[in-house]
Amino acid sequence: MKNLATRVVFVLRKYFLWILIFSIVMLLASCLWSYRESPRSASVVLTFTYPNASEGLFPNGSYFNAYDIFTDDIVETGIRNAGLEEMVQTGKLADEISILPRSNASLLTTQFVVTYNARRGEQLGAVSAEGLLHSIVYAYIDHFHNTYSNDQLVLNLNVVDEEKMEYIDYVKYYNSALNQLKKYLRSQQDNNKDFVSSDGTTFQELINILERYRLTSLKEIEAIITERGVTHDRNAYIARLNYELWDKSNTYTLNRNMQELYNNILQDYKSELTSVVFVPALDSNREFYMSKTRVGIDTYSLNVTNYEEAAEEIKRQIDQTSQNINTIKAPANTSAAAFNAKRVDSYLAILKEQIDATMSKIRVIEKEYSKYKNHNYVTMTPVVPDFTERIGLKSAILFTVIMDVVLVTILAFLKREKKASEEVDKY
Repeated sequence: MKNLATRVVFVLRKYFLWILIFSIVMLLASCLWSYRESPRSASVVLTFTYPNASEGLFPNGSYFNAYDIFTDDIVETGIRNAGLEEMVQTGKLADEISILPRSNASLLTTQFVVTYNARRGEQLGAVSAEGLLHSIVYAYIDHFHNTYSNDQLVLNLNVVDEEKMEYIDYVKYYNSALNQLKKYLRSQQDNNKDFVSSDGTTFQELINILERYRLTSLKEIEAIITERGVTHDRNAYIARLNYELWDKSNTYTLNRNMQELYNNILQDYKSELTSVVFVPALDSNREFYMSKTRVGIDTYSLNVTNYEEAAEEIKRQIDQTSQNINTIKAPANTSAAAFNAKRVDSYLAILKEQIDATMSKIRVIEKEYSKYKNHNYVTMTPVVPDFTERIGLKSAILFTVIMDVVLVTILAFLKREKKASEEVDKY
């Protein structure tokens, strides 16, 4: 062991300059190699800040799993957005992406380090590993916003086929759907009255457009249908209206009977049971005051009024239904009926196109507003390596030290062999 140490010291003294030059060459070679390979590796920090993130849940309440983030569909979208679909395979690339918690301090961390290391020989064209990784992460962020944004069900307005239903039902369907859309857009507007989409549209403008469809286009179509008796199946629709008329007539009779019943109760009510009392109540400012009421009378009077109003509304519907039946039953002029049906079909087709165009605008503003509102729910922070990290200085130093040890060991071994050979030559 002593002889080995002596030989190492001798080698260091004798070949110090050459060892120093060798060390510098190894260090530079390692640094240059790392610098050359650095564009093939990239990392980002993905941070989740939505309310349920710290509880290990997705926004919809399902359990969060970081390793399910980058599915094949998302990776494929990222590759396509980077323009590398012809050069990079989705399955292989997914294996080169790693996801690790940024901190081990908590099992429910909300920050993850996503790293991509391109395998040797993988061609990325003009796109760097950083560019490809960012494309994939942005694809995930878009997926997150689309999946966990506001409820999109109200925006899925199914266009019905009017040939499979009566014209008037088509009008009723769109009346209901447009009212539902208006209600939804108004709730969004209440949250942010100043939001404007990229095409300059506001929630209020869309509400006004929907209301115009409802009060003008649909009303005009409805008037043609009812006044001209436009139907798909005349006999079937008359039978349906007759049933509705029978049902409404029964309901009307029931309301009138209930109205008469409560009127009779009021007439027979004993005066000693209708004394005036004061009861505490709240005004519009939620302040107490004493309200004057007649015990026993008010409830029955209110019932009389309610049944009377209900009966009058049903009577109006009965008159309208009877009128519709008479209109449809009127002797049909074949050419006029065909003209009116064609006219309604034309108006409905135009209305469909208008509603489709408006729905496209609604989806745009809803998607942009959702991203605006939730833009901080998922954020990406690039991990930018400094110069020493790009040249792999620590690894280069370690590599150089190992190579120096190997070199010195070899030189010491050669010196021992040389000395042994010289001793043999003496004999």
